[in-house]
Amino acid sequence: MSDPEMGWVPEPPTMTLGASRVELRVSCHGLLDRDTLTKPHPCVLLKLYSDEQWVEVERTEVLRSCSSPVFSRVLALEYFFEEKQPLQFHVFDAEDGATSPRNDTFLGSTECTLGQIVSQTKVTKPLLLKN
Repeated sequence: MSDPEMGWVPEPPTMTLGASRVELRVSCHGLLDRDTLTKPHPCVLLKLYSDEQWVEVERTEVLRSCSSPVFSRVLALEYFFEEKQPLQFHVFDAEDGATSPRNDTFLGSTECTLGQIVSQTKVTKPLLLKN
């Protein structure tokens, strides 16, 4: 039980031994308008390759009518030095009321490793379409 008046503050989430917490901030520039009538409602889905499969680990908020979004939600991951951690960033145009990216319009994706991101102060990558 938390009681701020008595000076007790809840502990942050536990981390795996040997891991460092990494916070990613994501933005996009000049997203394609797949729908000719409106600007996209972008959302970014982050996947990590683990146990021989891609697993969704985080998702940004949906920003309405924005072709160059700067997402406010921070994507948090555990970083293990000298361990390859492949990442995929998928950008979708979220349809109204959609609960799954399968229902959304795919705008593009990109791949890199968490190590590549950690070793640089800013990473810029182009989005690739499926074909």
